Formats: sequence, C-alpha cells, structure tokens
Amino acid sequence: MTDKSDSPELDNPAFNKPAGIPNPFTELVTSFRELKGAPRAFWYTNYLYWLDGVAYFGMLTLLAMYFHDILGMSDDTGHKIVSAYMALITGFMLVFGPVSDKLGVRKSLLVSVVLYIFGRAALPLAPHFLPVESSAMIVVVFAGLLLAAAGNGFMQPASYAGVRKFSDEKTATMGYGLLYAGMNLGIVFIGFVSSRIRSGLDLGENFRFEGFGIEGVMWFCVLVNVVMLLGLLFFFTPKVEREAEAESAARAEKDGDSSASDELTPASNGFMESVIGWFKTSPLSNARFMFFIFALMPVQTLFAYQFLVMPQFVTRAFSEVVANNMEMIVNVSNPLIIVLGVPVITAMTRKVPVYRMMIIGSLVSALPTFFFLLGPNFWLLMAYLVLFSIGEALWQPRFLQYAAELAPKGQTGAYIAFANMPWFMIKFIAGWYTGRMMDIYCPAEGAQNTETMWLIYGLIALISPVALILAGKWVKKGIDGKAA
Repeated sequence: MTDKSDSPELDNPAFNKPAGIPNPFTELVTSFRELKGAPRAFWYTNYLYWLDGVAYFGMLTLLAMYFHDILGMSDDTGHKIVSAYMALITGFMLVFGPVSDKLGVRKSLLVSVVLYIFGRAALPLAPHFLPVESSAMIVVVFAGLLLAAAGNGFMQPASYAGVRKFSDEKTATMGYGLLYAGMNLGIVFIGFVSSRIRSGLDLGENFRFEGFGIEGVMWFCVLVNVVMLLGLLFFFTPKVEREAEAESAARAEKDGDSSASDELTPASNGFMESVIGWFKTSPLSNARFMFFIFALMPVQTLFAYQFLVMPQFVTRAFSEVVANNMEMIVNVSNPLIIVLGVPVITAMTRKVPVYRMMIIGSLVSALPTFFFLLGPNFWLLMAYLVLFSIGEALWQPRFLQYAAELAPKGQTGAYIAFANMPWFMIKFIAGWYTGRMMDIYCPAEGAQNTETMWLIYGLIALISPVALILAGKWVKKGIDGKAA
C-alpha cells in the first residue's frame, strides 16, 4: 500500500458517471506520445524514484529478520522497531515535505540519497565492528534507521513535487502513474534479486553460489543508493533542473495560471474561536466519515503483515526451497497484480457503486487469510497472495474516492489527509503485537502453531467488511443527503 495524493477530479459530481470505457491501448499510446516532450528532469525524477523502490523495499522486507537473525533480538522487540520505523517515515514526510518545497526538487533528492547511504550502510556495517549485544550497537543501528527514515521524508514529497513541476496538464496524470508503476516494478525487481543475493543459486555441479545473506542484500541496497547519487551528480545537474523549470514556466504562462485559490480565509475572533470553528468544520465532526475510515482499519492491517509477518512466516514455516525464494514469493505477485490489474479492474467496475466495491474488495482481501488454517502450503500461500492482491485492487483505488465524496465542498484535501490517518496508526501499532504472535505461534525454533495465528489475523480483518455491511444504510445516507 502506497501513499496517495489528493485528486481534484473527485470533486466533480460526474466523476463516477463515465460515458464509456476507453480503449486502454489507445490511451496508453497517446499518453506516452505526450510524454515524449517532457524535460529530462521529469525522467530523472522518475528513474530515481524507481531505484528508491528497489532499495527501500529490499531493506524493509528483511528488516525484522535482520533484528532477529543478525542482532539476536526477540521477534517482539524486532517487530516493534520495524513498526516504529515505518511510522517514523510517515512522520518525517510531514516534517520535511515543506522543507523539500523550499530546497527544490534536486537538492531535496540529493539530501535524501546522502541520508540513505549513511543510514542504510550503518545496519550491515555495525555488526562487524561492535559487539552485537552492546549499547553502542543499538545506538548505531537506531541512528541508521533514523537517517534512512529522514531520507524517505525527503524522497517522496520531492519526487511527487518533481512530477508536478516538470509536467503539464496533459502529462501530469501519466507522470504520477509512472511513479506508482515504477515503484511497484522496483519491488518486483528486488524480489528476484534479493532472493539470489541472500540465499544463493544452485545450478548443479557446474555452478553453485552460496549467497551473502541478509547483510549482502542490505549492501546491495546501499549500492543502489550510490548509483542514485551518481545520477544526481552527473546527469540530474542544476542546469538540467533550471532548463526544466524554464519549460514549466513557459507552459504555465501559455496555459494560464489557475492555481490561485479564490477562497478567502475568514478572520478569526480569537484562538479558542478558531479551534472551535475548526472542529465544527473538520473531518472530526463528520461521524460517518470517521466511522468509514476506521472501519477499514482492520483489513488494512494485512498490508502491515506483508513486511512484519510474511518474510519470517515463509522462511520459518515452509520448506528450504520456498524459504530461499521468500522475496520472490512475497514481493513479486502483489505489485505485479496491482500494476497490471488496477487499470483493468477499475475499468470493469466503474459503474459499481463505490461503497459496494469497498465491501466486496475488503471481503476478498480478508477471506484468503483463512487458507492458512489448513497449515503451511505453498499453493495456498500463492492463492492467498493473488486473492489478497485482487482484493486490494478492488477496494484500495476507490478508498480515497469515497472519502472525497463524503467531504463537504472545499474540504477534499483535509478529508484525504484524515483518510490516511488509520494507515499511519497501523504502521505504529501492528508491530506491538505481531512480534509477540511470532514468538508464540511461529518461533524460529520449537513447535509452531501458525494456524491459530492466521485465524486471529483473519478474524481481525473480517471486522471491516462486516462493519461496512452493518452500517451501510447509515453511511450511504450522508452521500444521498449531499446529492439531494
């Protein structure tokens, strides 16, 4: 699951009433033709973000395993650290997003990559110079995670700002789509590469590569960041950025600047009046909206399990062959289905009411979790990953659309921001129980009872579709009232 940006078109009442389904091949060809004239800075921004997907997910997938296998921490402790790290990334985006705007795209990307290199290199480097159980080791590793999270805080805001800055009205939508697709394809790439770097490759008597383990994959991620730094220094130069900005300014002058807001901020009579007024008009005052976003919180926990639970579950509960290819299994099917399936599924379900799609999609995501009640089985694992991904493709793209439809006029941005609040909370909360669950039901050594673990996770996820069904009439009444 990726962070989404506000979509202005969702304020249009006709947004969910398409005249027909366009030819996807024609749309794709037309979009790429329009991108041919995009400045070099536009493409460099995309390339860097794609590489960032490789390095970030390569590290994140193995992070819980790193704390247990390399540093000797319990799963409970390791999962809490990973969960805090993921939440910290979101927090840093809020902090460094405005800073990124002031620095500019290239400088922000440069700061991000330098932070990545120092932060990520600390993890595989520290165990070779410091005692594993020493306080110095903990300080160095935590400092590394802090720097890496700060790098993420600059990377995503700068990348999206770059696409917006270096594109025009015709190419912006495709530009954002390329960022999203490139990131997912980066996950697919690192899924194949990480498995081979970590566990090696056996081609019989002629060739056998033992692999470099978890630390080897982390060094590869650092190498990817070094490649990003070289690209910024030698290709995405200040001159290239200035040329792109000049082109952007020329296009804006030609098309006319429509970004200025015609809304005036009312004068405030005082601090308390301002606070009370904000609560009266903020998303917090909309009970239907708050119920809607938090009702989906249980099924969203499944996204956190992809990084907190799945890697260790596959490497511990399955055969050696499956375990050695964990990254390929966990990191390939989901992004491929999302990239290839979202456009098709969205086109096929455009006339289906959004709320109904939320119920169907969350149900499709949650139900496959119960496959694991039959025990660890490779084909059931693949069926889970495929169906879970299809469910995500069904409901996730419509999630922010429905949040926007619930928003009063002029408050779409605020509602979109609040809609992402549960995901931020899940990032922090999930690790506080998944590690303990792994210690109890899927330990590295000793008897395992993974069936009970997945039964609990499945029942939690099912809360979402059940809650949406039970509250359907009440929640939909909010949109029906607005329409009337």
